[in-house]
Amino acid sequence: MFKKKKQPKLNQVKQQKKGDRSKWYAFAFFVLAFVAIMAVVFWPHVHKTVVQSTGKTEEPVQLSVDAKSGLVVDLTTGQIIGEKNANKQVAIASQSKMLVAYGVLKAIQEKKIEWTDQVTIPSNADLSSQSDSLYSHLDIKTGDKVSVKDLYTAMFTNSANDAAFALVTFLSGDSSKDQATLEGWAKDLKLSGSAWYNGAGQKNGDAFENEITSASSSDYNHASATQVAQIAMKILSMDPDLMKLTESANLNYTKNKTTKISQASDFGTSFANMEANLDNPNNLQMLGLKTGSTPESGASYTGVVKDQNGHLFLTVINGAADYTDKTERFQKTLEMVDQVLKERNAHDYKAGTTLSGASKLAIKDEKVKAKVQVAALTTYWTKSNKNLSLMEAPTLSTKPSTTDTDVLAHIAVNLKAKYLPGTSETKKEIPLELAGQPVEND
Repeated sequence: MFKKKKQPKLNQVKQQKKGDRSKWYAFAFFVLAFVAIMAVVFWPHVHKTVVQSTGKTEEPVQLSVDAKSGLVVDLTTGQIIGEKNANKQVAIASQSKMLVAYGVLKAIQEKKIEWTDQVTIPSNADLSSQSDSLYSHLDIKTGDKVSVKDLYTAMFTNSANDAAFALVTFLSGDSSKDQATLEGWAKDLKLSGSAWYNGAGQKNGDAFENEITSASSSDYNHASATQVAQIAMKILSMDPDLMKLTESANLNYTKNKTTKISQASDFGTSFANMEANLDNPNNLQMLGLKTGSTPESGASYTGVVKDQNGHLFLTVINGAADYTDKTERFQKTLEMVDQVLKERNAHDYKAGTTLSGASKLAIKDEKVKAKVQVAALTTYWTKSNKNLSLMEAPTLSTKPSTTDTDVLAHIAVNLKAKYLPGTSETKKEIPLELAGQPVEND
């Protein structure tokens, strides 16, 4: 009797266990199925992300240069290749004029001004009574008119302080708004922690009518080498002709539309003679850009350097020597690039070459592929000489015209490196252009 009563209870327990086990199997199957579906849908993206984020970061060379700070950047990709105290805030002197150049180029792009616009020189920009050897300036005074283009050029070729003062006031509309205008441009470029008192880069107490009375006379414009490089990178992308500064021996400008003036450029004959006497084992070529010289900044220089293989480097050096020095900032710039070339390997993707595994790009909703090639020399710098691999090739959204000469797409390399802040993903990648007629899909 008792056994008959217990039997149904035992069966009930067994059935319950079977039911629980079935539910567990069903749940496990559901989880596995879900994971499998997600893998199919998202695997390419996840795989790409994992490869990029788990690899070891390619750190820049620690520069041994004798200077307050230094930086070497690949101008094409924005990769930081060498650095020393690159994020330290330091006095930057006339390198400040590059921020003024950004303001000018931005206004040109936004069609607020034109290169031919005549700027009436305000009293705060009149340095005609000052020694040109102490405060570089043009042969202009209050009321004279000079074009935007001539003033812009003079900031670079001759570090003309009056040109910088005049342009900032021209763009701000009132000299009382000059500092706020400079700070606005710095905010555009996300130069957090930098300080701006005047467009010429003079110490506040040496800025004449441009002195900010609410600040200390000892205050000065300051930024990090990285931030100076950010400004330089931006203006070079907006105006590539800035890399031609060393091509002209003289600065030529017109005053009041009739008086033509010519004077030696700081990047002219004297610069060429100085460069020829530098210790330059790699035959590097300096393409100029912007010097900076005050007692606070020492001898400083932001430059573009080209090597014998066509690589372009953006360099920044601050406090390379006493501010009166005419040679050391340039010699040490070359030494920074020399060190990078010695300690890092260049991985070149040359213009006109095809990439293995990415010589043809799929086109959305098309049965043909586009033949592509590298559009411009793109280089990555690593400590190892091991070949780099490419990430997944992109798919074109539309079929390109056979006469299309624009960059069609970009492809990334499997490299985790350090780049200038604000560098776009496409700038870090290899540009691809059309290389011929579309071909049938494989």
